[in-house]
Amino acid sequence: MRKFSRFTGIILIVMMAMGLAATVASAETWEFGTSGKGKNPFTPRGYLVDTEKGQHWLSSPFNNSGPVVKYTGVENGVDYLEAKKSDGSNYTFYAMTDRNPWPESSSRIGYGKKFLFAYKNGSRIANFNDYVQTPATRGDKVDPSGEGTCWVFKIEGFELEPGCRYEFGFLRGMQANNGITLILAEDEKGNNIGYIQETNKGLTSAEKSKYMKEKDQEYKFISSWHKKADGEGYTVNKVPMRFTVQTYADLTLWKNEADKVQNFLNSVTNKDLKEGKYKRSNIKELKEVLSQYNKKAHNTVRLELQPSAKSMMKSMINDIERLLKNAKSDKPEPADITKLKEKLKEARELYAKAHANVGLDQGQYGRIEVENLDEEIKRAEEMDQYTPQNEINDEVKALEDAMIEVKASKVQKEQKVFYDKVTGIYVIAPVDSLPENAKLFVRRMGQETVDYKSMEKNLSDKETEAIFYRIHFYQDDRKIQPSETVEVQMPIDDNISQKSSTVYSVGKKGSLNKINSVKSNGMQFFKRKTLSALVLAGSTATEAEKSEARGQRMQAMMAQKKDKDAQNKLNQLEKAKKKKEEYKDPLNKMLKRNMNTATFSNDVEKETSPVYLILAAVLLALIAISMGIRALILQRREKWGK
Repeated sequence: MRKFSRFTGIILIVMMAMGLAATVASAETWEFGTSGKGKNPFTPRGYLVDTEKGQHWLSSPFNNSGPVVKYTGVENGVDYLEAKKSDGSNYTFYAMTDRNPWPESSSRIGYGKKFLFAYKNGSRIANFNDYVQTPATRGDKVDPSGEGTCWVFKIEGFELEPGCRYEFGFLRGMQANNGITLILAEDEKGNNIGYIQETNKGLTSAEKSKYMKEKDQEYKFISSWHKKADGEGYTVNKVPMRFTVQTYADLTLWKNEADKVQNFLNSVTNKDLKEGKYKRSNIKELKEVLSQYNKKAHNTVRLELQPSAKSMMKSMINDIERLLKNAKSDKPEPADITKLKEKLKEARELYAKAHANVGLDQGQYGRIEVENLDEEIKRAEEMDQYTPQNEINDEVKALEDAMIEVKASKVQKEQKVFYDKVTGIYVIAPVDSLPENAKLFVRRMGQETVDYKSMEKNLSDKETEAIFYRIHFYQDDRKIQPSETVEVQMPIDDNISQKSSTVYSVGKKGSLNKINSVKSNGMQFFKRKTLSALVLAGSTATEAEKSEARGQRMQAMMAQKKDKDAQNKLNQLEKAKKKKEEYKDPLNKMLKRNMNTATFSNDVEKETSPVYLILAAVLLALIAISMGIRALILQRREKWGK
């Protein structure tokens, strides 16, 4: 009886389930969460553009690069394009779907290209479908996801205009060749239960009415859904599935004006300025504003829609025209250069005295300070009575400060020279600022290291060459810092332009802080209280600059050989070189002491020959075997002894 009751109950449950399933919908639909049987919905994947740099998705909050389209809420794809390709031709666009849509035919409701649309600056492009080719074709060679699953409507001859925003999308009336539309079906209670699917019998009147009502509405992507609390139907969250691109604004208006101003500036000679034909401050201001506005045009104005860009360009043109008019007509007032002449004479005398006595011995002057004074003298020599009075006053003060620095740089204590022969770096330190047994240790960081890559991200676009050093002092195996400021002399690599070479200290996450430095004879000179991570960076040197750098080094070597006064320094350097050659890396000592627990960063690599490892393994194996044999012998003896 129990068995009969259980069997009867199962039959009743199955019958009830079948009855409920039959009342969910009046026609065949695809239910969310199910799959298979060819009834999955087809999804418009987006729009592509064929550029000179390859095929790319247009900008949208959808990730189309995988086998399934996903809504991310983060913009992906191409944002901006020039209105034309570089050869003046139009771009080719593609509308992509992951199922084959029905081609245009009177016997189908999914007319293919009829359900593609585009907007320009918010207005519908009425004849957009005229550019769409049919039928859709398989897009194996067009799909940048590499999946080869897309079907493609090719869009050719569509002409873009400068400074316009274009939006592309799909209408709900599109239907795949498996009969599924982009319109959601509903049950009798109005719950979303899936997409409408045409069967062999056709749509119900209610479904056809719903299709006709919604077919010209914009398709929205289902970003998420969940089943309702009562278990009937789904709540669906949808977002507009649009794909956008904006063309760069036409900057011809500004470029014509900028060219006119630049031509005038190119015509102004140094002789014109010295004779008072133009006011220096006006010319300088005109140059600066032109440079700023050129950057603004490229970085900001061209990203605007054309009406806004035109308004911004007109404002910039008004400003630059006013400055140009002043530059051409405003005559300078002669400045008082009496103090400048006096200070310049004094600076030249001090420079001549100090330059002849640059060195490390007591009573000699510091190279960095002397070079700084030379730079200030050169700046002052370029000034005349038509230089603005405020600039002249500033230069008088700069000369005074530079002379004070030179006088203060006179060596009062004996100096000690440290030299790294691999990198060519010198560190000059007061003799009592470091222990007697202090050693200089310089490591050049490889470009493949994490530290180098972190630093490289913070270089400017113009700094295409960089050398990363870690400079430290060690006392035995302990890292130390000098107690006083030291001078660092760093060779400028031949690949780095000396005109642009700059020294930086490296901080957290590769951040760069510029260090004040001077250059002379292919070397970069600077002073530091603490030594750590330092970078020498700059633009790539031309072949002419490389040749000049080699010539400078040769001249410096010849001068040093002939200079008897440099003999003491040469002796010191020779001693330093010998010490360096005998010096063992302090890290080796540390590693030997901590052999069992040492860990290695990307700065330090532990290298062991595999031959030694194999010999060690064989030796250990032999010891283990001998110990095993010995144990067996002892066991047998004990046994026989009993």
